Amino acid sequence: MAIIHAKEDDFDQIIASHPKILLNFWAEWCAPCRCFWSTLDQYAEIENRGIQVVKVNVDKQRKIADRFKVKGIPNSFVIVDGEVRGMITGKMSCDELSKRVETLIAK
Repeated sequence: MAIIHAKEDDFDQIIASHPKILLNFWAEWCAPCRCFWSTLDQYAEIENRGIQVVKVNVDKQRKIADRFKVKGIPNSFVIVDGEVRGMITGKMSCDELSKRVETLIAK
């Protein structure tokens, strides 16, 4: 499934349109974020359980980052039916990311 890059004007529609979301906050200047991009790309390619990866650039979409009280990046949230199930901080392997997402979805 292709990664969606959300903006303030389409964010609520994206959340409403996808029952399961991995929402990732990042910035271009953030080295750990850049390292995590390939993991997110890999996760989006192999994901077959209907989990949509959505990325938000904290520098360009500050209101969305403020809404989720993002203090550090990379920072990701698992959202199911519009409800935040949990947060995943930092970078990790695709396998670890998959395990953490699945655990939060199963909550």
